[in-house]
Amino acid sequence: MSNQDVLLRNNTGNKSKAAMVDGFVVRINEFDDIKKTLLNTSKDGESLNTIIIGQRGAGKTTLMHRLNYAILDEKPLSDNYIPIMFSEEQYNLSDLTNLWEAIAIGIEDNFYKEKLSNSIDNIIETEENYEQLSFDLLQNFLQSINKTAILFIENINFFLKKLNENEKKKLKSILTSKSPFILIGSSTSYNDGSIDFADPFYKFFNIIQLDGLTQKDCEKLLINIGQQYGEEDQIREIIASYPGRVEALRRLTGGVPRTISYLFQIFLDNENGKAIKDLYLLIDTLTLLYKSELDQLSTQQQKVIDAIARKWDAISVKEIAKRTRLESKNISSILSYLEKNQLIDKVPTSTKNHLYLIKERFMNIWYLMRFGRKHDKENVKWLVRFFDAWCDESELTKRLKNHIINLKNGKYDANAAIDMGNTFLSCENIPDNLKEELISATNSVLPDRLLKRSKTTEKDVLEDIKKMVKEARFEEAVLRLKDVENKDIAYFLLATSIFLMQGDHQKALEAAKSAWALDDQNSMISITLGIIYELHLNDPDTAMGYYEKSLTLPHPHPYAANRLGSIYKEKKDIESAIKYHELAVSKNIKKSLLSLGNIYLEKEDFEKAEKYFKDAVNAKLNGSNTALAKLFTKKKDKKATENALLDAVKEKEENSNINLGRFYLVQKKPIYKKAEEQFLLAIEKGEIDGYNQLARLFMKQKQTDKAIATFEQGLSNNDSESAHQLGHIYNKRAEFKKSDEMFAKALELGDNSVVGCWVECIYNSKRNDKMLFALELLEKHKPISNNIRFNLHYAKILLWNNKLIDSVSVIKKQINYISEIYSDEEENKFSHKVLSELVDFFLLLIAKKEYDLTLDLFSDTNDLDLKTMLKPIYYLLMNELKEHYPMEYLKAGKELTETINDLKKEVEYLRN
Repeated sequence: MSNQDVLLRNNTGNKSKAAMVDGFVVRINEFDDIKKTLLNTSKDGESLNTIIIGQRGAGKTTLMHRLNYAILDEKPLSDNYIPIMFSEEQYNLSDLTNLWEAIAIGIEDNFYKEKLSNSIDNIIETEENYEQLSFDLLQNFLQSINKTAILFIENINFFLKKLNENEKKKLKSILTSKSPFILIGSSTSYNDGSIDFADPFYKFFNIIQLDGLTQKDCEKLLINIGQQYGEEDQIREIIASYPGRVEALRRLTGGVPRTISYLFQIFLDNENGKAIKDLYLLIDTLTLLYKSELDQLSTQQQKVIDAIARKWDAISVKEIAKRTRLESKNISSILSYLEKNQLIDKVPTSTKNHLYLIKERFMNIWYLMRFGRKHDKENVKWLVRFFDAWCDESELTKRLKNHIINLKNGKYDANAAIDMGNTFLSCENIPDNLKEELISATNSVLPDRLLKRSKTTEKDVLEDIKKMVKEARFEEAVLRLKDVENKDIAYFLLATSIFLMQGDHQKALEAAKSAWALDDQNSMISITLGIIYELHLNDPDTAMGYYEKSLTLPHPHPYAANRLGSIYKEKKDIESAIKYHELAVSKNIKKSLLSLGNIYLEKEDFEKAEKYFKDAVNAKLNGSNTALAKLFTKKKDKKATENALLDAVKEKEENSNINLGRFYLVQKKPIYKKAEEQFLLAIEKGEIDGYNQLARLFMKQKQTDKAIATFEQGLSNNDSESAHQLGHIYNKRAEFKKSDEMFAKALELGDNSVVGCWVECIYNSKRNDKMLFALELLEKHKPISNNIRFNLHYAKILLWNNKLIDSVSVIKKQINYISEIYSDEEENKFSHKVLSELVDFFLLLIAKKEYDLTLDLFSDTNDLDLKTMLKPIYYLLMNELKEHYPMEYLKAGKELTETINDLKKEVEYLRN
């Protein structure tokens, strides 16, 4: 699978079959249910027609395409059915006759050469009752071959709206009879204002609802993308090391698969980063998608959306009227429109005064982060911090240098590189020199990014535009383009680059074509057009024409040969792929050496594969020794594999020590010592994955005992950390006496940090017999200077000991200090621990049913807005008190539901 497949998030139908099938790891239950229904045709009265409902990006299209491939490939489905997959854009479908025409074309193009469409054309031209006769023709044909056509129609509600009432009734009659037609459609909602699938008229459809992914499915999807992107180990490491960060973003985004696919790349680019940084990157990534949707609304509709979005929690009509200064009657009409168009949700109440909130919760978060005031943005940040603290910890680190290295070594296609580059350019904390290096690398590798080459007589204007591009201010750059009067080739190339970065591929194409019209002998323009068609418009055939043209021009661009080789490889025309990659190599495009090696590796022509990989090694291409090792692995030549991996280590290729360590570990008789040596070397070099691999080594060797022995050896050398870790190991084993001994020993050896861990282990194990001991331990080792985290921990243990007044007094003194920790974007690396302690305190307070006191703390006026900071806990409290506050708990958005339920379970645990 190519990198491009991974990035085609918004165009599932353009993914390769292999990518679609291999990448289908979620929505398995729904897939199996529909397959089971199709196979179980013997049950009378059971409808085989299905509507898949889910918000955009929920995986409706992916599920339908996967079903399509299952019907094509799996018996007995392929014996009984013909799948007809309609494109998402159904401009040609306006009545039933159009439907029969489209089905006829689908059958002809993909299954049987029966000239059904010609017959239907003749019927339409000569017969008055052409719709019925066209249907009869198709039905008779399908019955003659004993097949049923399954019609996959996306946004089926759009098509149904185009039909008149008689046509709708006729279609229903066809689908509920024994005719050879089954419909599997999709919709973003049950009711779009015109078509209501909850209406009895549509009860012949089975309804399948696609909800947000669970944590397990989210991780499966991320790992699968990692496998196809060559980053499985890295994404597994992120999930294992920072589960809270991954879970925080899943909850915040509602677990929408498409959004999760964006998060995959963001996690890699922000490998060890905080969830708050992931949020910023995701906001940037989705701006064009959300902005285009809101731009279509009228001014008054936008005002209402603004009022609802800024409130975030559900809001009443009265509040909307106050914020917008519109009449309530007018607002009600607008709300009705927005609800029908899936932009808002209505939250019913026990009165006529219902509440409203933005339907897609992450769109609301995006809105606050893009257009909200400082306080609005803080609302979002605190929720991310809460999720992160509630689930686990994370740290911040950037991988821009690795991105540039990968770019130079051809590890990204143009689409991936620009997506990544735009993300990095939008990050304020990246040094300017690195941004300049990124732009330089992008321009040198991708000929459709010609910012350095773009010069016009209006130098200052263009310099302004380039600066805007560097800062990812693409909309401003587009507006500024209007100030350029001299629209020469350089201008159009600059415009092309900007439109591509903005994601407006059609305008980029128009600009490139304008440049081509001025100079059709310019190979740079020709290859730029090729890249636009290939990588952005998914039209490789047209792209090939421009690439081939580029090679025939006075100054041919050799990169065109590389691209042609890749396209022919995708088309399975291996001979042509080899021809063009060889041409690229002859023109000094060295990256084609690895491409040729991989082609021959797939062909199992090991001799030629070895030649090209060795040429790549001699050319010092990064990853070439690793590729050579892959070849030798396939040849089952262990010694040659080991030598190649050793060479990779010498050349400092990425993950070389890790790969060599794995080699030793996966042998039938694992060479544990050598594996351990390599993982330790990786750790010394700062390769974080080395820790993970070393842990796996210990696990494979039943590593717990070895770990204990190693810690005991450290302890014999007076290593306090060894005693500390042994304390945790024994505590997890519920060997509390040994655990206490080890924590005490660590404290004796001078590790005062063990006190907090020791007390926390006692608290979490609910060792009520040690309750007073834990409190005395904290009081004995209380730090001299103010330590917020210690004090919050102390307050919780005071509360555990039922010293209510003292505990609240400690909390009130600390609350205002907490805001200082979160005063800048980077935040203290222990800040999530502080928030976690505060969460624990409030949960214990609620568990003890100290509701009035909890309300007082939420209502207190101080520098920190606890309702904002602890939003899920506030709504948990309101849920506990819903008899007294019947409207308040209903205001919580869906993004809080799962977390509130988790908090409820924690409170019940504390009460038992």
